[in-house]
Amino acid sequence: MRIDGDHRGVETAAAGSAGTDRDDHGDHGDHASDRTIVKAGKVDLKQAVAVATRSTAGTVTEIELDDSLGKPVWKAEVVDARGTERAFTVDATDGTVTATGTAKDDDSDDDDATLAKSAGTDATRAVDAALAKLKGTATAAELEGEHGTPVWHVDVTDAKGRDHEVTVGARSGKVTASEADDHHRHGGSDDHDHDHDD
Repeated sequence: MRIDGDHRGVETAAAGSAGTDRDDHGDHGDHASDRTIVKAGKVDLKQAVAVATRSTAGTVTEIELDDSLGKPVWKAEVVDARGTERAFTVDATDGTVTATGTAKDDDSDDDDATLAKSAGTDATRAVDAALAKLKGTATAAELEGEHGTPVWHVDVTDAKGRDHEVTVGARSGKVTASEADDHHRHGGSDDHDHDHDD
């Protein structure tokens, strides 16, 4: 499931956002600007999760920091008790919900409602585990099925502005892998740290 740049089916409540329905960053976003977006925002990932779940009771299955609307926002997806997926945009400067809608599921192999039910660790606890492993700022978290097991992929930007992906077992709440996200090197094996304690 991807929410970056896909605002179809989302009712925009913020004035002045018409015509900005695009994402120039591609699927993974412009990681070089993550540090800039992090500095611009005052609401962190865990606060944005709290805002989204106050709006709709349920489980956040994906959340990411984005600036495609010209300002830093958190885009979140919440699965409610009935299995309905809702999309939220939370302003990263003041924590207000600026858009809501029904999430579009374009990952046919992942059933987020099923994953949410089987995960014993929520997004907030997954982020806590990732940040205990790697100091920095969480910029995204996504619940996915990996070899039949639910895992959280948490993106962390460290103090030097480097991006890392930390994998947290959604049942155990333990970090199982950590990897530097280096777009300039391909196939490099340094900065990889794999723990198999899930």
